[in-house]
Parts: sequence; structure tokens; C-alpha cells
Amino acid sequence: YYRGGGWPRGRYGRGRAWAALGVRCLIVTLVVLSLAGLRTVHGGDELAVVFLVDVSDSVPQDRQAQAWAFVEEALASMGPDDRAGIVVFGADALVERPMSADPRLGEVASVPRTHQTDLAAAVRLGLALFPQGAARRMVVLTDGRPTVGDAETAVDLAHAQGVEVDFVDLSSALPTAEAWLTDLDLLSRLYPGETFTLRVAAQATEPTEAILTVLSGDRVVARQSLRLNPGTSRFAVPLTAEGPGFVTYRVLLSPADDIFPQNNVLSGFTHVEGPPRVLLVAGEETETRPLREALRTAGMEVQEVEAAAMPSDPASLADYGAVVLVDTPAQALSPRAMTALQSYVRDLGGGLVAVGGPHAYGVGGWFDTPLEETLPVEMTVRDPDRFPPMSIVVVIDKSGSMAVEEDGVRKIRLAGEAAARVAELINDADEITVIAFDDRPADVIGPLPGSEREAAIDRVIRLQAGGGGIYVHESLQAALEILRESDRTVRHVLLLADGSDAERQGGVRELIEEEFVPRGITLSVVAIGEGQDVPFLEEIARLGGGRFYFTGRAADLPTIFAQET
Repeated sequence: YYRGGGWPRGRYGRGRAWAALGVRCLIVTLVVLSLAGLRTVHGGDELAVVFLVDVSDSVPQDRQAQAWAFVEEALASMGPDDRAGIVVFGADALVERPMSADPRLGEVASVPRTHQTDLAAAVRLGLALFPQGAARRMVVLTDGRPTVGDAETAVDLAHAQGVEVDFVDLSSALPTAEAWLTDLDLLSRLYPGETFTLRVAAQATEPTEAILTVLSGDRVVARQSLRLNPGTSRFAVPLTAEGPGFVTYRVLLSPADDIFPQNNVLSGFTHVEGPPRVLLVAGEETETRPLREALRTAGMEVQEVEAAAMPSDPASLADYGAVVLVDTPAQALSPRAMTALQSYVRDLGGGLVAVGGPHAYGVGGWFDTPLEETLPVEMTVRDPDRFPPMSIVVVIDKSGSMAVEEDGVRKIRLAGEAAARVAELINDADEITVIAFDDRPADVIGPLPGSEREAAIDRVIRLQAGGGGIYVHESLQAALEILRESDRTVRHVLLLADGSDAERQGGVRELIEEEFVPRGITLSVVAIGEGQDVPFLEEIARLGGGRFYFTGRAADLPTIFAQET
């Protein structure tokens, strides 16, 4: 049957090959049609009809009677598989009858508001009544004069869903000039004395003169003479909010010629709050009196709190129109307070003003916090030319006390995260070294350029605690040896030590005064926890020309380290 391993030569072999090829082609075709979503649609005898009956004031009573007679006759002629529903509409739309096979109309019980005509709402409600699997038809009995909503778009939606839409005209002779209000827009929240704009839309069939009157309660607050052109006209009415409370504004349109006064009135309300309340948040040593007085002179109610006392839930902050942070370090705010402030601005629409200073923004440790995410600025400087290249040595106490857990996390892990924050903040041209020290330099990471920060971060976050206390003199001597070899313009040491376990203090003062200061090397110190060594640590930070930080919580270390970078 086969010659040379090629095409089958036997009669049956060749037939089987053609059959296999045909089956494969059929399978491929079926797969393609399945992926393309091929469906077969079978027609049926079932018909579902929704009648939309306009009972607004623009349809005379005799025309409404004709509409109900039309519906009653149509119901009586339904086939055995047909069903029908009824929607009655005016300013709103109501279901008078759900989809039913009952051929009787019965008594009409629905009473919509009749001062406007919202055909779009009626069409959308009618679409919701159609069942699946039946031919669908919508019969609209109206005078064709919708005053609100987008009727054309609603009918297009019905067509897109495969609904046949028929109209039965209930219109009588049009008046020479008919005008009505279609929309009223105003702010939902105002403050006393605030100037705002009330926007009104009106429609007319013919050019006509009209008077627009705006009332607040029973008092006229604005009146304008208008010229209405055929179609839609829009007008802006400037107003000034008065006393606090809920205020209702009623707009009256008085055309020169008009048939249906019912559609010439629209109402809206707004909430006029008391004087704007501002929460002023500042650090312990920040002078806020000039800003506070300026805000009060502008008519605002100002409440001032220290950063540590700022509310830590969005609901409490929602009582204020804005929050003003004045030179506030991130360390002074609890994590919950920063998260609440972010939610207050992002989710509740509250205002936030951040006033800078020596303890705010980047130097305030705002990097990688909810504050930075909320504000439209970054806490890192992307232009390295603005700062000279720096070499920073971070000396971390890895003694036994750093193995203690805080909220389920070891202190040494938080210290490593803080060192990683420093690596994230430095520029590519900078240099970082991390020395984990107890009685010896147990872990030395670097020196590494800022461009290799990921390598440094990967190692510092895996630091482990050792034993004993930190040897201050030896650790600073190790940092000095590294900085002696550095060619960076700025050279800085950041020392983290336990406030009660800083050993080998002898000769440290002399080392700083004789070796650090002449070489322009600065030293900042972070003391964690109360103890007898805190005064010494504060003193050497002063001698080294840097800053001293004290914290009782290791969780504050990332923020403090970010301030120092």
C-alpha cells in the first residue's frame, strides 16, 4: 500500500486519508465557529409588549382617555402566547402592570407626578419588564414633548437591545409659544458669605420674553429678564450664601405666552455650613500665631492641636474644611493619623495645606509615607547636581537588646528597614556603608555607590542581633576608617545606639574633636529607649555637628533615618 514511505497507493488507504482530512477540517471549522460565538436563533410565536402611557399635564384629558382606550383594545386582541406590561409616566415613571397574559386592563392605580415629562425614564423602566426569549415591542403613547431626560438616547438603547419601538401620537395643536424649565444646578455645600452661581436651563418652542425669579424660602433673591430662543437656553444667576442651615432655592419662569405653568418651577437645596473650620497641626516648637491670626481674620474658625494629638480617624477630620500641617515631622504623627489624613483628602474631599520648614517634607521624614502619597510632590530630589556627592556610614547597634520584639517585630529588623530607607533616598553618585556593631564590626556592608542600592538593601534587611552592648568608640573608629578613604564632598556618620547599653565611651569625645571635626565629618546620633547613656549620646551628637534623636519606639526608626538623609 505504501511506496517509499509517501502517499498511500491502495484504494482503501487513500480513502481513509481523505476521510481523516475531512474530519480534521470539520473539527477546525467547529472550533473557529465556537470561538467566534456562533449562535442559532429560532423564531417563536410569543410576543411581549410594553405600553408607555404619557399622563403628564401637557396631554389633555381627552387624549389620555384615547390612549387608555387604545391600550384596552390592544390587550383584548392579544394571542394566547402574548404578554403585556404597562408603564405610566410624567415627571417620573411607575409600573402600572408587570408583564402578564391577562387581556383585561382593569382600574389604573398609578399616579405619577405630572408637572414634567421624562420619557427617557419610562423607556428604561419599560426595558426592565421584558422577559427573555420573546419577540419584544414597545408602544409609546405620548405627545412627543419630553421636558427632562435624554429620550433620544433611551430609544436608541431600546433599538440596540432588539426592541421594536412604535409611537402613538397624543399631541394636540401646539401653542404658539410654550416654555418650561429643564434643569437646576447649584453647589451642595456652601459657607456664609460665599458667592456662588445657580445655573438654570430652559426650553422654548418659539422666541419669547420671560422673567426668571429665584426665591430663597419666601424671599426673592434674584430676578432677571430673559430672551428665550427655540430650543435650550442656559442662564447663570450669581448669588451669595447667607446664614447656616439647609436652604431651598425655588426658580420660577414666567414666559410672556405659556400654556402649562406646571412645568415652569424647579427647586433645589444646599447646605450652608457655619464659618469654615480649619485644623491647625504643628510641632511642639513651631510658632503658629501669625498664621492662626491670619486665618481668623479671614473669617475662619481655627482649632490648633499638637501633632501627637491630631485625630486618627477620617470621621473626626471630616468636621473640618481643611487641615494645615505646619513644619510637622512625620515622626510626630502616628501611622494611623497619617492614614486617616490620606483618607480624609482622597475619599472625603477634605483640604490639606502643608507648610514647610526645617522639620517638614524630606527632612521631616515624609518619604514613603501616606503624606508623600497624598501630596502632589516627591520627597526626594531627582537632580543630583543640586547636592554635592555624599558618603554616609550608618552604624547600627546589633547588641542583644536589639533582639527584643516590638509589636511582633524585632528591633534589629526595624533598624535594617531604616538603613534601607537611607539607601533608597541617596543619589546614584552618593556612597553608603552600613556597619552592624556590638563588640566588633560583625557585619560591614559597603562602601557601595547609590547606583547599587538594591544590593545594600537586600543585605541590611536581613541583619540579625548579636550579644552584649555596642562599643561606641570602636564603632566610630571603624566609620572613620571608611570615610578617610572616601573622595565624596560630604561625609556623615549616623549612629544608632541603645540608650542604656552604649559601652566603651572613653576617648569618644577626643576622637570626634580631633579626627571627625578637622576632616569635616559630621555625626548624628539616634538613641532608642531611656537609659543612663542618653545624655552621653546627645553630647557626642552636639560635638559632631549633627542632630540628636530620641525615640522609645523602634518603629520610628525608618522615619528618623529618612529625616537624616
